[in-house]
Parts: sequence; C-alpha cells; structure tokens
Amino acid sequence: MQKALKVIKIDGLSLLALPLLLLATFFKLVAKAFEKITIFLGLALIAGIVITLLVTATTPKNIGELIIGFLLLSVAIGLIMLFVGWGFALISGVVIVAWNFLISLFDSLYEITYNGYLSLFTQCEADYKILSLNGKKVPNAIACCFFTLLKGLSWLITTIVSLSYVIAITFSALLVLCTLINLSSNIKKAFGIGLFKYMSMCPVHSVIFGILIYVIIIGVIIVGVMALANEWHEWGQELRMTGQEISNEITDLVKSDLKMASGSSEEVEQNLVYMKKLEDHLNGLEALGQQVTSVLDQKDNPLLRSYWGIYMRNLNPLVEECSGKKNIAVHRFRQLIPQIQLLDRQRDDVEKLAARLKDELQNPAGTSTFFAGCDTPEKLEKRYKNLCKAYHPDSSEGDTETFQKMQAEYQSLKNTMGPVK
Repeated sequence: MQKALKVIKIDGLSLLALPLLLLATFFKLVAKAFEKITIFLGLALIAGIVITLLVTATTPKNIGELIIGFLLLSVAIGLIMLFVGWGFALISGVVIVAWNFLISLFDSLYEITYNGYLSLFTQCEADYKILSLNGKKVPNAIACCFFTLLKGLSWLITTIVSLSYVIAITFSALLVLCTLINLSSNIKKAFGIGLFKYMSMCPVHSVIFGILIYVIIIGVIIVGVMALANEWHEWGQELRMTGQEISNEITDLVKSDLKMASGSSEEVEQNLVYMKKLEDHLNGLEALGQQVTSVLDQKDNPLLRSYWGIYMRNLNPLVEECSGKKNIAVHRFRQLIPQIQLLDRQRDDVEKLAARLKDELQNPAGTSTFFAGCDTPEKLEKRYKNLCKAYHPDSSEGDTETFQKMQAEYQSLKNTMGPVK
C-alpha cells in the first residue's frame, strides 16, 4: 500500500512538472527568437521584395534588361532601407523598450516555470531513489511511467538544443535537396526532360534570373534557421556548461572596461553609484564562479546551474552595453538601473544556493534526518546497524517507508564518505 501511494505521488508530481517543462522550453525558445528580431525583420524585408519581384516583374528579354532590372532593384532596396532607418531613428526608443520588455517577459516566465519544474523534479527524484532500493529498476520505471517520461523528455530537449547547429545544417541541406528534386520532378512530368536539359534550352539570362531568385529565397530561410540555431545552441551549452566553460566565460567578461559618456554633474553622480555596483559584479565574478564550479565539479545541481545561467545571461549584455568601446550615454544608462538592481538579487540567489550546497558536500550528514553527527564512515556504520534494528519491517515497531528513507540516506552518505577503513 505504501509503495502504491509513493508511485501515485511520483506520477502525480511528474504530471505537474511535465507542462512546466514544456512551457519553460516554449518561453525560452521565444525569448531567443526575439533576441534575433532584427535579423528576422531584415529577412522579412528581403522576402517581401523578392515576392513583389516575382509577382510584378516580367522575365527580362536580354542581359541588358537583367542588369538594368537589378540596378533598379538595388536602388529600391537602398531607398527602402533609408526610410526604414529614418523611421527606426524616430521610434528607436519605443522599439528598444518594447523589444527588451518582451525578451525580459519571456525570460522571466522561463525562470518561473523552469525553476518550478526543477523543484518538482527534485522531489520526484528523491522519492524514486527510495522506491528503487528494492533493485527492481524496470518494474519501477514502468510503474512511475510519467516520471520516466519526464526524464526522457528533459534529456531529449537538452540534446536537441545542444545539437541545434547540426539540426539546422541538416535541415538546410535537406531543404535544398528536396526543392531541387521537386523542381526536377515537376519539369520531368511537364516536359519529359531533366532539369539540366531544360536549363540548357532556356536563354542564359532567364536561367541566371531564376537561379538568383531561388538562391535569395532559400538563403533567407537558411539564414533565419541558422540565426535561431545559434541562440538555441547557446541555451543548450548553458544547460550542459562545465566548470571549465564557466571559467572561460568569466575570463572573457572580466576583461571589459566600463565607461560612461560625459553629461551634467548631477546626472553622472546619480548614475555613478550603479556603475560602481556593476563594477562590483565584475570584480567579484571570479570568486563567485569558483564557488559555483567547486560545487558543480563535485556534484551536478540543475538548480544552481539554472541560477548561474540566469545571472550571467543578464550580466553579459549589461557589461557589453556599458563597455568603454561604446561609451554609453547617461540617459541610456539610467534606463538600465532596474536591470542592475535585479542583478544584485540574482547574485544573492547564486551565492546562497552555492554556499548551502557546499556545506552539504563538506558535511553530508549535517542535513541528514537519521545520521546527523555521523562525520566518519565508522560512525555511519554504527548508527546504521542500530537504526536497522529499530526500523526494520520485521521488527515489532518497524516501518517500511521509514526504513526505506533511512536506507536511501545511508547509501547516499556511504557513497560520499567511502568505505570503513
């Protein structure tokens, strides 16, 4: 009965965690897409021009008309970009604020849902370890089918985003191959000849014109796919980041030199306080990174990895925008103050969690329910034998669930402390 209740609990929590994992993935992918919004706007503009060209333009009759057509097209694109740039200059403030708000919104939703998923997953994992003490791995995995599904889905998502480049390149190659095969098949069906034979029968300028249109359309799609792949690959690296990669990221970031453009003394004085806070984040980054990596190198913790990733993801763009190369304007820096204030809270979250996990690693029995104070393998074994007598299900006052929990703690501490000398 107790085992059945535990299985129900694990599957119930897993059912709650599944939508949180899917939502977190969706929010992160959307946030990453918004970070490449300028590329997509440019691609949309190019695609619009190409579609207009396809609808309105007639096939040129000679090379001269082809050259003139592309010169006129280049001028048209230049004028469009000029007006677009002028329009962006007028509304850039609003666009930037709205853009950053959307990115921050989806990032915040990701943090909430992902941390909720991690919390539920951790509870399920702890109970599943207790359930697995009987050694029946396959039956337990089948009984806890939703937890098994949750673990598989989490692994699949991490693997897919980590392989974004490979998937994007494969998709691009298949797209080119399939479109060419489809084109060749349609020509074969309509005219009874192959693609290259058909091209050899057409005027040279028509062939060139068709190839250019094809390359532009396919190129727009591939550039968009690769832009998304780049962002999703970075997220995958974040999910699997090693201690050495964290150190390399810190080394690159601390080289930055922060600088603010001159302004009125009152404006500068107000902003210097927060510029100093940002400098403090940079100056303390190496020590914080060492604290995080020292924990992750001993025992991986998805929640700590998530907290660190969130912190660095917000710190990086702030440092980049405030670097000496860009010489950030005073009024623009004022807009970043809320983000710097948020950084303080995020750093505190990383420090507190890393410190707690480090204490647990240094004193694994310190947070134990059954083995508190057992700081040596000898003490652990002695306490274990006494607890077995008290809690074993065969004894008069024994309890199966309590005995299983004690067993789980014992195995975990034994693996940490090592064998009795």
